[in-house]
Amino acid sequence: MSMNVTNPNIAKTSMRGLTNFISDLRNSPSKENEEKRVTKEMAHIRKEFKENKNIDGYQRRKYVCKLVYMYMLGYELDFGHMEAVTLLSSTKFSEKQIGYIALGILLNEQHEMLPLIINSFKEDLLARSDYFQSLALAAICNIGGKEVAEFLSPLIQKLLIANTSSPMVKKRCALAILRMNRKHIGLVTPDSWVERLVSVLDEPDFGVLTSLMSLLIELASENPVGWEPAIPKVIHLLKKIIINKEFPKEYVYYHVTCPWLQVKLLKFLRYFPAPDDSQGGKVLGEILTAIFAQSESAKAGTVNHKNSLNAVLFEAINLIIHLDNDPVLLKQTSLLLGRFITVKETNIRYLGLEAMSHFASLSNETSIMIKKYQDTVLLSLKDSDISIRRRALDLLYGMCDKNTCKHIVAELLSYLQTADYAIREELVIKIANLAEKFASNYSWYVDVILQLITTAGDFVSDDIWFRVVKIVTNHEDIQAYAASTVFNALQSRNCHETLIKVGGYILGEFGHLIADNPQSSPLVQFNILHSKFNTCGAPTKALLLSTYAKFVNLFPELTQQTQEVFKQHQSYIDAEIQQRACEYLNLTSLNEDLMQTVLDVIPAFIDAKDNSNTTSNTANNSNMVNSQDSKISSGGYNQSSPQPQQQPPPQQQQAQLQQNVSSNGLDLLDPFGLGLGNQQPPVQQAQPVYQQQQAETFSPVQNDTVSSFGSQQQQGGFSSPTIQAAGSPISSGGSDPMQIKILASYKRLCLVTEGVLYEDSMLQVGLKSEYQSGQGRLMLYYGNSSTFPLTNFNVTLNSIAGLTLQPQSIAPVIQPKAQLQQPVTFTCTSEFTESPVITINFLTPGKPITITLRLPIVISKFFEPLRLSSGDFFARWKTISGKPLEIQEIFKSTKPIDIQSYNRVIQEGLNITVLKQVDPNPNNIVASCLFPFGSNGQPINSYIRIETNPQANMCRLTIRSQSATLTNTIKNLLISHLQ
Repeated sequence: MSMNVTNPNIAKTSMRGLTNFISDLRNSPSKENEEKRVTKEMAHIRKEFKENKNIDGYQRRKYVCKLVYMYMLGYELDFGHMEAVTLLSSTKFSEKQIGYIALGILLNEQHEMLPLIINSFKEDLLARSDYFQSLALAAICNIGGKEVAEFLSPLIQKLLIANTSSPMVKKRCALAILRMNRKHIGLVTPDSWVERLVSVLDEPDFGVLTSLMSLLIELASENPVGWEPAIPKVIHLLKKIIINKEFPKEYVYYHVTCPWLQVKLLKFLRYFPAPDDSQGGKVLGEILTAIFAQSESAKAGTVNHKNSLNAVLFEAINLIIHLDNDPVLLKQTSLLLGRFITVKETNIRYLGLEAMSHFASLSNETSIMIKKYQDTVLLSLKDSDISIRRRALDLLYGMCDKNTCKHIVAELLSYLQTADYAIREELVIKIANLAEKFASNYSWYVDVILQLITTAGDFVSDDIWFRVVKIVTNHEDIQAYAASTVFNALQSRNCHETLIKVGGYILGEFGHLIADNPQSSPLVQFNILHSKFNTCGAPTKALLLSTYAKFVNLFPELTQQTQEVFKQHQSYIDAEIQQRACEYLNLTSLNEDLMQTVLDVIPAFIDAKDNSNTTSNTANNSNMVNSQDSKISSGGYNQSSPQPQQQPPPQQQQAQLQQNVSSNGLDLLDPFGLGLGNQQPPVQQAQPVYQQQQAETFSPVQNDTVSSFGSQQQQGGFSSPTIQAAGSPISSGGSDPMQIKILASYKRLCLVTEGVLYEDSMLQVGLKSEYQSGQGRLMLYYGNSSTFPLTNFNVTLNSIAGLTLQPQSIAPVIQPKAQLQQPVTFTCTSEFTESPVITINFLTPGKPITITLRLPIVISKFFEPLRLSSGDFFARWKTISGKPLEIQEIFKSTKPIDIQSYNRVIQEGLNITVLKQVDPNPNNIVASCLFPFGSNGQPINSYIRIETNPQANMCRLTIRSQSATLTNTIKNLLISHLQ
């Protein structure tokens, strides 16, 4: 039946053939019968499309619907797409609708037919029919594609701001632009049409306003600069809804006016500093007060009413916390949050605890306001929901101060004994941080850490016990107490290995302070430590051997017992232990003066400038140390030397120690040398030393140094490739020195697991990462190195195809010389070619700042070893040939070719197995790897051959893989790091 263009009603004649076909498939007695019916129908439809030249619109519409239904059942289609395109040119709504529905299901943004339908989209967008425009906009959102976005986005923007467009079209235009901008960031820039877009906020239709605010929030989250003109209009809308009560009745949801629009309006204001009176700042205060006045009604009413009202209340609370400029509202916020954390609903308690943790981080005044809820928060640690327990832990960490520290730490230690394993690591780190930051005396701090090790030793990282060693070494007044406490702890039958490490170090250095007591005589100390020796791992055994050598220097009567141990391990299978045993045996048998020189007491770990301040405030003193102070070489004793040499002065020893420590150790409270918690400027030498160590992470191996209390450590790893400006991990290009520095950090972190990703005068971003199978965990550190707070701090991480990111929320403010941590978990599901992007937004007293970086999560992090013999490699190599599974490229190295350096980059940095003795040419490299998470569900093998010409400094790279995407990605990675 004929239909007018402006009539949206679908033809009343039902498609009986489609109904019968669906009924036949549903009634099929078996899968085989269903497949036969589908095959028969496909053949019939193919014949009709091919031979029937006079097929009418009804028949075409019916056949396309059948094909779509078969496609949705999982059957492949190799025809029918053009028939769906033909339906788009129809003037009948029913036919055009089916065409758009079919293309939205059958096509994706990479489909080869997409360019053919762009003109159809454009024609319908230019049509005067609201229904045709709506169909086109819906299809654009469903299909997407960069080419569609670039070609049609200007037209859609014009429709959005046009006065002639209907509300129905404007709503869909705003959502279409939002969809395209999320897929292709930067599509909308405020400098081009901000005034016209902001003018749409005068639209009376609340549906348009709701869609438009979704778009404005997305744009402001990317870069708030330029969108300030929208602030007065947003405040006016809030006043219109909340105070003036001017709204359509159909937008009242369970007695709450437009809750979704209110939430979006309040959220938009969080991306900007507090508005002044000219922008409506005073009116905004009245609005927030009015919202709080409605909170009493949330106690009664239906569940839907409570949920909608609480949604508005929480968004208002977040805005008040962000603005932080009204003491009255802040006090009301603390009372309201206190009520929220006591309700029965888990979701409300979760949101209340999360908001309260942000509230506590604002200032000392806000932290004091919520002190009365400390017992309630402690009870939340026992909640059955782990998410509630995590938020309660974060809140306790934020509300802790010098007055409440001991009580909170004691409660956390008690909770640690029964805490889930999923939360123990985070709990241990927080307890250690609080104990050091607010310790009234270091004896209590030592007790807390030893209790941590005893209760949850598996979750106590090396950084934590390194800090104990450092603090005990630097403070003579607690050395005897620490030695006595550790000695008593070691008498337990089941000691954790970390406790043995701490005991070995402290007794080796300060055991003489308790040797006068018969119960802790030198022989007793030696026997207790040696009774644990056989149950320890190789690194701990190496540390204990160093302790025994120290004992010989401190207690000559133990020479015979210790030398017996050294003799027993002269032929030990572990090279490190064997070397130590041989060297210590010779050292303790030679000149006594030489032994005393080499095994003398280790000097303090801070330099002379900091030593003068050891009696200052505990919190400041514990945080003044630079990032190198905690990098103790597995116990931190002096470097042993088999050759006689003169003992250097303590300052020179400390300089040498800072040069030799591992670049992997990070200060527990200050991993990036920011001097966190210190009111004085950070140590000037800390930053260059750390940067120098990071730069040397991939330098060629210079020499190996053996710490008396640590495993053998190498000064370098593998050589770093030359830095190029191309492929910068930041959003803009060019040869700016900052961009080059960021690219160097990104490329370095693609090969290692921790380090600094970004640093300028205000912000430092560092990370630690770990990978296991297809899972990964990233800990991001944001350090404020400026003298002013960074407010409205917001971090956006978007997942990419093949990699799903799950970041945790963080506080919106970083105080001066303070630091935030953000855990991010991610899962690899298939091949991916690009690293995910992180966007950091924050406000400074001068202006808002946006930083866009690429996270160093590359596909090689998920590679697994694939070891092959020569025969197996070439047999598999021959089974794959030709593009796109095979890629060959010749490139010139910018530095002399070093095969050993190349091997280290490939195997240790990129997790690709280098196969030895496969290629007879020593200048060639053969490698392979296994990627377990192919898009088809099967693991993917990759084979690599690099032929080098050292004389010409040229390389030919050949890669063969079972996936074209993986082949190209590996090529880019190798060239980036080898060129």
